[in-house]
Amino acid sequence: MPTCPVCGMAVDRTNPAETDYQDEEYAPATMEYEGETYYFCSTEHEQEFRNGPEEYVE
Repeated sequence: MPTCPVCGMAVDRTNPAETDYQDEEYAPATMEYEGETYYFCSTEHEQEFRNGPEEYVE
């Protein structure tokens, strides 16, 4: 299972209702960066990643 690069939270791509955020319902955000797909637990973390991806990519 992939993890959000911003916070490290597990992101369930196939069933968002079973992510670590039990009290929220949403579809995780995704983004491609340098040929790799990244999965996010929220759209806020996707935006944070977009603003400075080099901070989160190893």
